[in-house]
Amino acid sequence: MFLTAVLYSAVTWGLKPSIMASVLSVFIYNFFLVPPVHTFTIANPQDFLTLLVYLVVAVLTSNLTARVREQAEAAKRREASTAALYALSRQIAGAAELEDVLRAIVTQVGHTFNAKAVVFLPEADQLVLKAGHPSDLLLSEAERAAATWAWHHNEPAGRGSETLPGTEWLYVPLRTAQGTVGILGLQYDPPEAIRSPDQWRLLEALTDQAAVAIERTRLVREMAQARVLTETERLRDALLSSVSHDLRTPLVSIIGAASSLLTYGANYDEATRGDLLSTIQEEAERLNRFVGNLLDMMRLEAGQLELKREWVDLGDVIGTALARLARLLNGHQLMVEVEPGLPMLWLDFVLVEQVLVNLLENAAKYSPPGTTIRVHARRDHQAVIVEVVDGGVGVPLGELERIFDKFYRVPRGDRHGAGTGLGLSICQGIIEAHGGSIAATSPGHGKGTVFTVTLPLDKEPPPIAEP
Repeated sequence: MFLTAVLYSAVTWGLKPSIMASVLSVFIYNFFLVPPVHTFTIANPQDFLTLLVYLVVAVLTSNLTARVREQAEAAKRREASTAALYALSRQIAGAAELEDVLRAIVTQVGHTFNAKAVVFLPEADQLVLKAGHPSDLLLSEAERAAATWAWHHNEPAGRGSETLPGTEWLYVPLRTAQGTVGILGLQYDPPEAIRSPDQWRLLEALTDQAAVAIERTRLVREMAQARVLTETERLRDALLSSVSHDLRTPLVSIIGAASSLLTYGANYDEATRGDLLSTIQEEAERLNRFVGNLLDMMRLEAGQLELKREWVDLGDVIGTALARLARLLNGHQLMVEVEPGLPMLWLDFVLVEQVLVNLLENAAKYSPPGTTIRVHARRDHQAVIVEVVDGGVGVPLGELERIFDKFYRVPRGDRHGAGTGLGLSICQGIIEAHGGSIAATSPGHGKGTVFTVTLPLDKEPPPIAEP
């Protein structure tokens, strides 16, 4: 019974209580069981030796038992620390945005230390509260001053530290190899909760992991911005290359024809002067279409494309587009088929006309002279389908997926007219803004390319007034 009580004290409360229990048990044993009883006097030296041996055995046993208890508690603490680190790493690994990472940090740190937690990040040379657990935390100016001191000096400050210990929060820098990325704040109770070495080591491990996660999200964001800048530079280079080459061609033609008229106009007959004037007009219209495509693409990219919808007869849109390209289509045979009784469409007349102009210009550019360009319009359930079919060699299957990309042109050689590579991309943007779709198919080599425009019938046209 004597050793049982000592062992119980060692397992339950640790080394010091078990030693006290050993000494107390010796006195109780002496008082009640060693003659003369009810006194602390020891008459027999043998009894004194027995009590001494009991005391030594009890102390050694309690020491060993207390060590086992401490090892078990240390193992539990290590397990808790590992679990906390694993939980935090799992949460921040699944977070893509900085806000999600910060929310995971304050939540996990708050649960681990049973405390309130906040994270400050620097913005414009000052600290800004970015996340808190709970989310509605408000800090006084004194607390923010302590966090700022920890940021500037890269050292812990506040409750439980050597600097500004009178505040209610502890502020710990979030450090990486690149420097301090933020400040973690904790409000815990009692004040001694994070004074043990194990707790400090766990806090440092969590702050290191949190700092790396914040740095990672920042690097990802900077890489994304760098990719955007690279893509912007690439598009700008492509645009400058396209403008410098494709827009220069009609300008050269215009300047050449105008200079010929000015210099030798009196020597030309009426037919020659008419041809030169026609060249100036055609190239000026071509230049106007190029510039219009560039402006339209800028509006699409900026999200400033505003649709001025009205009830429109699709046949009128097709007729206007054909009239605009009469000279360009003069060397081809046209076949226009519009299904009778097509309903009115709720769309932007000018923009849809521009789509048809781009498709017809593209068809004329890649169709040899004398070939047929076909335009079909029909109804298909709750949509109207417009097909523009050229008489060219078609588009290779590997190029169909890229044909609507900005600045992309199918390699055709030098015998075909130049272009900016924006026409089809603009068509796609305009049609998708109307809630429709556009697609390109190529039946086979020598059978041309089919561009299919689908316009939805999402509204009923107004009734036709009786005369």
